[in-house]
Amino acid sequence: MATSEDFNKMTDNGFSRRSFLKLSATTVGAAAALGVVGCSQGAASSAASGSGSASAASASASASSAAKKEISFKDQNDYDVTVTVPCERMVVLQHHSLDMLCQLGAQDSIVGIVDSWKKNLGDYMTEVFPGIDKLPTPGGLQEWNVEQIAELKPDVVIAASQAPEDAMQQVRDLGIPVVVVSLRGEGKQAEAQNPRLANADAAYTEGCEWAIKTLGQLAGKDDAAEEIWNFCLDSRDIVDKAVGDIKDDERVKVAVLANGIAYGNDKYVGCQLLRSGAVNAAALAGVQGNTDYNAELVATWNPEVIITQDRYPDDYKTITTDPQYAELQAVKDGKVIEAPYWTKPWGNPDTDSIALGELWLAHTFYPDKVTAKQVEEKAQNFYDWFYGIKFTGSVE
Repeated sequence: MATSEDFNKMTDNGFSRRSFLKLSATTVGAAAALGVVGCSQGAASSAASGSGSASAASASASASSAAKKEISFKDQNDYDVTVTVPCERMVVLQHHSLDMLCQLGAQDSIVGIVDSWKKNLGDYMTEVFPGIDKLPTPGGLQEWNVEQIAELKPDVVIAASQAPEDAMQQVRDLGIPVVVVSLRGEGKQAEAQNPRLANADAAYTEGCEWAIKTLGQLAGKDDAAEEIWNFCLDSRDIVDKAVGDIKDDERVKVAVLANGIAYGNDKYVGCQLLRSGAVNAAALAGVQGNTDYNAELVATWNPEVIITQDRYPDDYKTITTDPQYAELQAVKDGKVIEAPYWTKPWGNPDTDSIALGELWLAHTFYPDKVTAKQVEEKAQNFYDWFYGIKFTGSVE
């Protein structure tokens, strides 16, 4: 079986951590087929490749069957779900979950995806998930084609919190489990995109942990999910030690503007700002959830820094070139910053929002406390270990 010493040797020779994990899974699978260790999903391919005999294939198929189990839980919209795991066919109609499943190495189990994947995630997904652009897109965040979903014969459908209730019920009536992933705790909200949370930071932390670990269970990637979450917590520890004790009146006042909206109270990015030593200018002004913005409104908030997102480049272009915004202090000071895709300052968190985004923001606001080298090393490790590709982004 592959060991940590083997991993060190392989990484020295250009292998990624994912390659090591795949090798480990293969050797465990082969052992499982021989009755040496517990059953695993990899047993069938390991045994079949090691021996072309029908008996070996039969034994490995039995091992795979024995590895299946039924689990029951409440999803993040408080629906009761029962599903047999690991799922071999998944329709993923929420981009956060699609991204996380790729981090988990579950691409082979995904048979249908959300139609807005490229806009909401970015071109890097074509490298992370070769062939993604050829997959069926039977729905979006808010509209589903139930017939197309059924044709894909999924073991489970992953839905966004704003998914259509009637379509979800139609899918359930076909005997297909649906799991709603909102990336936040505190249960179903009256307005999916404008939640009201008792403790936003705790809700999003709990929600992101639940999401990655539940997706890990569904995909049979529990160990990888645990490793990703531990990586997130390690990054948070770095940020907390660097900027966690900054006084409220010394924090940088920041507005996050993306796709024509500003993020206010009870959106994850506000928690991301607070953890990074800043404060949300829109939230200070009493904005709840999302709101449309314009130059006049942003001027009343008087942010020291404006953060936009590179998945919505029009915001950055407008704010930095439109004369209506020219008198904003952040514009005058050259403090309009287009956040790179890998930092994900979104309304709901992704694992890399926590693992990389909070770290990058802390460096952006306080480069003397969190260095570019710290951020780059973390980003390189995250992309190598979990996406299985080289990090090519820029920290500065």
